[in-house]
Amino acid sequence: MQARHILLKTKYLVPTIMQALQLGGDFAQLAREHSACPSSKNGGDWGKLDQQALPENILQALNEASIGEVVGPIESRHGLHILKLEG
Repeated sequence: MQARHILLKTKYLVPTIMQALQLGGDFAQLAREHSACPSSKNGGDWGKLDQQALPENILQALNEASIGEVVGPIESRHGLHILKLEG
């Protein structure tokens, strides 16, 4: 399983980012501009995920998503995640 994500420390950017994505915005570019995760420099690319290491709510959301689908925001101890299942 591979995914990209945008990590936000505040809920205030969620509507802006979700709207941009719904209007066809580039997920990788939005991750570079807004994500608080070090993966932002790679467009939010998490690479191949170790499913055992993911929080249960994030793993469940990714397992229920279709490839290319954006899901979120999903809360974790790190903040709010907007996810895109890549494969």
